Amino acid sequence: MKFQIVEKDDYGTDWHTVMYEAVAMGRFDTQEDALKAATGYLTQRNCNNPLTKDEKKNASEVFMMMKDASGEATGCFMGVLDQEDWYLTDRHGKPVTDPRYFELEGKTQVAVRPVRGT
Repeated sequence: MKFQIVEKDDYGTDWHTVMYEAVAMGRFDTQEDALKAATGYLTQRNCNNPLTKDEKKNASEVFMMMKDASGEATGCFMGVLDQEDWYLTDRHGKPVTDPRYFELEGKTQVAVRPVRGT
């Protein structure tokens, strides 16, 4: 089975493969390889710029909901910032686990999915 990185925008469109970003466009032999590429994609889009951390939060473009083995959302991954995994938290410091959270409005959701028929 192969894996790919897909995304959908906030307008409710269907999931589609990532376009125009070489790091995320391929098909991957393992889910781990796809997650590594997705991490690079989110980091490139959200973190690799000269903005401060607070400015990066407001200017972020993409996110990925991380899930545990049972499929429950555990956090909203934004990329690797200052060599640490960056997860979105609410005003109380708790992890955001709902993709409809108000600070995610207008952002593109990213996910790793198996490629059908592989």
